[in-house]
Amino acid sequence: MVTLDGDDIYIQHLDRMAMPTLFISGAENACYLPRSTEITLDRLTRANGAALYDRKVVPDYGHIDCIFGKNAARDVFPYIVEHLDKTARVVE
Repeated sequence: MVTLDGDDIYIQHLDRMAMPTLFISGAENACYLPRSTEITLDRLTRANGAALYDRKVVPDYGHIDCIFGKNAARDVFPYIVEHLDKTARVVE
């Protein structure tokens, strides 16, 4: 959400991201480092509160393995269902 130098040029209105969001990252993701979702979660939580957001880092998973991986239905999808169940109550 910021440039390499930390400049906030992409999303200057974090209030527009006040929607249920689950950040999922494979721990072995070399394309989008898991740390980036941690930073994003922190910024959104500070702007909009924690109720809408969750983050999971899945061990031994890479970039898109969390969706298409052989065992994603067992290892990852339950996190998605949990987040949907939790945030459905928040936005009702």
